[in-house]
Amino acid sequence: MEILIRTMKDTKLGECCWGPSHDTDPTKEQLLDSLKAQSIDSLLRTVGNPNVNALIEVEHDAKTNFRETFALGRKLGSGAFATVYECKELLTNKTFACKVYDRHKLDAGALECALTEPFLLRRMYHAGILRCKAFYKEEDKYIMVMEELQGGDVFEMLKHSKSHILERDMCRLVKMFLEALVYIHARNILHRDLKLENLMLDSTGPNASLKIVDFGFAILLPSKEATVTEVLGTPGYMAPEVIRGGPYSKPADIWSAGVIVYTLLCGYPPFHHDRIGNLDTLFRAICYGYYFFDSPYWNDISFEAKDLISSMLRVNPSERATAEALLKHSWFSQQQPPLPASPRAQVNTLKVIGSLRSFNRILKARVAKHYATQHEDHIDIDEEAKAHHEAIDQLAQEKVHALETDESLQAPIPHVDLKQSTLLPTTRYNVISLH
Repeated sequence: MEILIRTMKDTKLGECCWGPSHDTDPTKEQLLDSLKAQSIDSLLRTVGNPNVNALIEVEHDAKTNFRETFALGRKLGSGAFATVYECKELLTNKTFACKVYDRHKLDAGALECALTEPFLLRRMYHAGILRCKAFYKEEDKYIMVMEELQGGDVFEMLKHSKSHILERDMCRLVKMFLEALVYIHARNILHRDLKLENLMLDSTGPNASLKIVDFGFAILLPSKEATVTEVLGTPGYMAPEVIRGGPYSKPADIWSAGVIVYTLLCGYPPFHHDRIGNLDTLFRAICYGYYFFDSPYWNDISFEAKDLISSMLRVNPSERATAEALLKHSWFSQQQPPLPASPRAQVNTLKVIGSLRSFNRILKARVAKHYATQHEDHIDIDEEAKAHHEAIDQLAQEKVHALETDESLQAPIPHVDLKQSTLLPTTRYNVISLH
């Protein structure tokens, strides 16, 4: 289920009128260039982004010699507005990845995403954040060159692991994740789209480093105290204050990170957004903080891990721990035991997580995913794994039943009516999806 809400007129590049008259007759090329420049500037100013002047500058300053600098290689993946390719730098013979946008297909929201990513990535330099090498434009293309992450996403690592997954291995990845988040938040940047598929690995080895990717929905705040009210994201990862349409800030990212950590440790998301097909029910579960450390799936997970997650998934954003405080949690200093080595445990930590790609197909109408494979993985699930999935389905159904019948959980949850675009507080694209 995908919901795409638009609160502005459908406008594409080139649809705005050309500007003031010239004292002398311009050439056809000058007219086209001026038309495009004004169209881009005007289009960007409709989205209400506080960083709009910086985005316009990114577009104006984009390099134009991509084909003289890089050789385009094999296709890595594609999306609604962009295609990701491998590319090789001619001077050094080094391999990179590049995201190629078709400029003529970009409306205001997609254009904002395309320019926001290089704008923010070029302001950051951290081992846990994707690096942008350069941003180019051609007659009909925008091209962002970035480092190539050959380890795939975290799902891939878990699915193909040949040894038992250790809680301390998860701990190492989560620590890298939070260290990058501390860096991002210290620079007054909100990611606003944290989810499992936006955590990538730079290699396939046991010591692979984790990196946060996809900053198209991110925003640079003007101050530490600043908030935003824009409703966007993936429902299962959205914080209660985002759902309610109220002002939110860095704690919203912490909530999304909590959903990620929960899922990494048990193999299913806390609010079962991959199984609950009704947005109102899902939003009620999130806004009530209706999640549990269900038995038997959490029996062998340490108390410290559960305590960490609990401090991240607090409904009141003022009570949520900061990323910096989370790094001081005892979970990162204790010696975690391995997750149980029984066959059933292998199902819980590997096959279940691998099969969660069913809810990885989200935000399909936005920019291409980073380094997505051309072909979906086909996961073989044996009878034991199938039985486990059925048990998780039953667990989700029981929670939905409680949400629908428990009188203490029946108070209506105020949230932005996604069917009424006039209620949305901005002119930005708002794209959410359940699957």
